[in-house]
Amino acid sequence: MKLLRQRAGIFVLLALLLVPISLLAQEGEPVSSVGSGMVMPLFEAVVGASGTEINLTATTTGTNAGFEQFCQGQADITTANRAISTDEDTACTANSVDTVEILLAHQILAVIANPAADYAQCLTSANLNTIFAPSAQDQIINWNQVDVNNPDMALTVFVPQPETGAFATLDSLVGGDGLRQDATFESQETDIVAAVSQTNGAVGVVTLAAAEAAGTGVKILQLNTTETGGCVLPAADTVESRLYSAASQLFVYANRASLTKSGLHDVLAFAASDQAAAVIAEQGLTAPTTTAYATNLGVLEGTQERQFGRGNGQFQIPADLTGAITTAGAASGKTYLESITSAFNATYQGVTITPQLTGEPAGFRRLCNGEVDFVFATRAISDEQQQNCQANNITPLPVELGRQAAVLVANANSPYLSCLKMEQIATAWRAESGSTVTTWNQVSADFPETKMVLFAPTTGDTYADMLLLATAGTSTPIRVDTEINADVLYRAAAVANVEGGLTYMSWQDYQKVLGNNQPNIQLVSVDAGNGCVAPAPETIADGTYPLASNLSLIVSEAALVRTEVQSLLWFMFSDENYSLLEQAGLMGIGFGDLPAIRDTLLQAFERAVTVPEVTPEATGEATAEATTVPQATVEATTEVTAEATLAPQTTAEPTVETTPEATPSS
Repeated sequence: MKLLRQRAGIFVLLALLLVPISLLAQEGEPVSSVGSGMVMPLFEAVVGASGTEINLTATTTGTNAGFEQFCQGQADITTANRAISTDEDTACTANSVDTVEILLAHQILAVIANPAADYAQCLTSANLNTIFAPSAQDQIINWNQVDVNNPDMALTVFVPQPETGAFATLDSLVGGDGLRQDATFESQETDIVAAVSQTNGAVGVVTLAAAEAAGTGVKILQLNTTETGGCVLPAADTVESRLYSAASQLFVYANRASLTKSGLHDVLAFAASDQAAAVIAEQGLTAPTTTAYATNLGVLEGTQERQFGRGNGQFQIPADLTGAITTAGAASGKTYLESITSAFNATYQGVTITPQLTGEPAGFRRLCNGEVDFVFATRAISDEQQQNCQANNITPLPVELGRQAAVLVANANSPYLSCLKMEQIATAWRAESGSTVTTWNQVSADFPETKMVLFAPTTGDTYADMLLLATAGTSTPIRVDTEINADVLYRAAAVANVEGGLTYMSWQDYQKVLGNNQPNIQLVSVDAGNGCVAPAPETIADGTYPLASNLSLIVSEAALVRTEVQSLLWFMFSDENYSLLEQAGLMGIGFGDLPAIRDTLLQAFERAVTVPEVTPEATGEATAEATTVPQATVEATTEVTAEATLAPQTTAEPTVETTPEATPSS
């Protein structure tokens, strides 16, 4: 392998220090690499370990300049200490550079404390700022100044040298320029580890690899620095899911057209796979997760979209936003719609959001007639509905919101209720059982002759429909002898007080019950034919728990030319509003998924403003159906339709900020 580094016109032979001499004599079509001075040596080490012969010329330009040259087609590869921005991605596309993105490694920081410390086990963004910011110099010298609940303990701070990547990452997490100058700056991570392990009240920052190598000599602290508001430990998976922010990701980008050059594809295949993990560890960095490696290889082979990049552009919601938005579809979207509407209208009072959640068939019909902007749906749009949309020049855009689940809670002294089959649940709850099935042995001969005591939320509850639809295939009313009470804590306590007691609720309501420390209850597993499955975030999200259903938005792309519709969708999937999905009992959309969703929205916004708008005509079939609905529904529909007809359809481009945020280039 021929490996040359160019600086100020002077070529310095570097390959001898990195790879076996036998590779240097290899000839082949030159492959040019530019980019980050921090990532370049890592990539060179990976190339050397791959065993592939390649004629590579590496030029350190910095991340920003590297992307500029790469997107102009002046280099085959660029290395970067961040993902490509939307602005840079646009430049690449304009110059016919099809980018292949590979996540090489993570540089993850660990905040470490003396192993004897039993305080400050989780630090918030405010805590980090208090401890490390320049303003803390000679001012914050005791742990009780960081938090009044901490002990009266002298605070000693150890940090990396300013020229290191670890310093730059830590600096990005705190306010001010640089770090407090009264900290002890060490050139070796082992010195920071040794000082912290030997000093009561000490805190330091090193890479995760160094912290893990120290074993029990130090304590790795959790951080709570993201919008999810949770304490998490440093790890590749928490970084990739954006739950842990004290990290930087290191990438290599290649021009797909260059993959035909001798050795380049094989080198990148090695870099994109877990075969490179050992090299990453040798460099003191953290390898990507198995999932990320699989995505790397899919991106390289062109079978998957890249997992990072894009999503960096920002859509700006106008402060003086006005307009009207109409929604329809499944009632199971009501809780989330109410919460997002309340949050949105608290800031943007000029937008009227009209809910018409009268069911999915009516919702899809109205969407395809151009009467509503989006529909809440628990299933995919059917072929027939899709054809109706096509006939009216409406393109539906599905956006997943997650999965909702109904969970059963039983009396803990009723072991026979620990796992119920779907047909047993249906037998227990359906309306006709009220006068015929009164003891549990009537549900199953294996159960005791214990009286059934059932508690349910108020009529029309989303989770009642979910429970009955999943088990009995109908949403008919539950049995009349059920005790009704909307208070989930009351129902849990009632179940706990009587053997044979059973109720149901959402997963989020069950968390409230747990938070109330309710004794003598058990969570019921469900058997849909594949064994007992306990409800949990994982089983709900992956679909293995039976009493759950998808909830998605089916958006009319024709509505995306309107700024108010774009703004509401962007607001829904902002980092700040992620908690509203969780509060509505929706699982399966991770915090780390939000950038990809926003990227999808940006692309949809761009498509919408480039396609001439065609006003759909209501089909005869839809009109005939509309005349059969109750009068109250007709009046509501007529009002909404009139508003939609009168509202001017702007074709102005969405306000998208395409200038990437300033990122230190290294």
